[in-house]
Amino acid sequence: MRTLRPPAPRFRPRLRLAAGALAVALAASVVPAPALGQQAANPDDKAERRIAEAREATLELEPDAPPSPDDPFAAVVEADQAALDAATVRLAAVAASDEADAALFTAATALNAAKKRTAAATKRRDDTRNELTLERDRLSDLTVRAYVTGGEVSLDEYRALVKGDTTDPAAGRAVMFDQVLQRQEEVTAEARKDASTARKALVAARTKQKAAQDEANARTEVAADRARDEADAIAAHEEAAADAARARARLSRSPAGLVPEGVSLIGMPRLNAGDLAGWFRTTSYRPRVSTPIEDYARWFIDEGRAEGIRGDIAFAQAVLETGGFANDDTVNANNFSGIGHCDTCASGWRFPSPEMGVRAQIQLLKSYAVRKPEYAHDLVDRRLRGPAGCCPTWGDLTTVWATDPTYAPKVMLIYSGIVAHALARRAAGQGFDDPSPAVPAP
Repeated sequence: MRTLRPPAPRFRPRLRLAAGALAVALAASVVPAPALGQQAANPDDKAERRIAEAREATLELEPDAPPSPDDPFAAVVEADQAALDAATVRLAAVAASDEADAALFTAATALNAAKKRTAAATKRRDDTRNELTLERDRLSDLTVRAYVTGGEVSLDEYRALVKGDTTDPAAGRAVMFDQVLQRQEEVTAEARKDASTARKALVAARTKQKAAQDEANARTEVAADRARDEADAIAAHEEAAADAARARARLSRSPAGLVPEGVSLIGMPRLNAGDLAGWFRTTSYRPRVSTPIEDYARWFIDEGRAEGIRGDIAFAQAVLETGGFANDDTVNANNFSGIGHCDTCASGWRFPSPEMGVRAQIQLLKSYAVRKPEYAHDLVDRRLRGPAGCCPTWGDLTTVWATDPTYAPKVMLIYSGIVAHALARRAAGQGFDDPSPAVPAP
């Protein structure tokens, strides 16, 4: 097809913010900014950030589109992404629950140790009390018996505890009485000191036990909350997985049909490279390129994903423009969509490689769809400037990208055939495990 560039840009104010699930999934893929103090950013990280930011900015401009036979593909991608998100939440919830259980076990162990310390302190306090009482009673009893009765037995019993001459009973009783009083004071003071120390230790032990009990109670509540969160996350993940399974089942039963021209240029590819290449292999096209069609299919998906442009439909456009990658522009110029051609031009523009030719097509489509495009990659050619924002949908390209009044219907007819092939693959259980075209590669 001969590509024309109108003398003046035209913009149709039809674009509305699309808050679809695909854009939501893409938002999560934005690479975080480097940490403060990082001296040099990783070039790969910077490139990934640029791609993610350009894609997100573009997808926010995606207009509403009419129902299409390829909608079930988007539903599967959305359901798979929801299941992946739920799985991530589940893993986090399980980890949080395990951490809470470990903290509870630690708190319970500390509480048991605190209870043992309190019990030991209580016993020590009781022992010091008993020791003080026993010492006082024993000394008092000996003193009374020795002094009042003057019995030899009492004096003999106490001789070991006193100093001085106790051979004379009368003098011994006096010595004993004086020293017993002094001894009683010493013993009482020492016992009181031990009792005071024991009481303080008991107070400290009880304080620590109360703190340990409070910590154990708090950890018990946290563990219970985390257990509920875990149960909820598991249920949500199982439900999301079931939704994904149902979406796949619906896709495998979806009927084919003609994709409407009102489909937006902006959007994530709904088909994958296996769908595009597999369909091409079933056709009668005879490409004149040495590069495998599988590579072209992958480039269209990857470049479309990077820019937020429907690379799967752009592949169909390239098939139309090149006659199945067989015209001279394909072979000699890596030009797959008549870029730079006009009805009186001998040839179109040349691009350095097949991959760059695909990128140039996606970038030019973006300039047609977006008034002020933000590109994921540097322009392959600075002349790749379309009539900014003129064509939000594929139908709008008719008589703008090419003079053919049936241009868009022809593109969509080819793409509809690819969709039918992809639906047949899904009905046969194929293609579900291909890399998701709607989720950016890491």
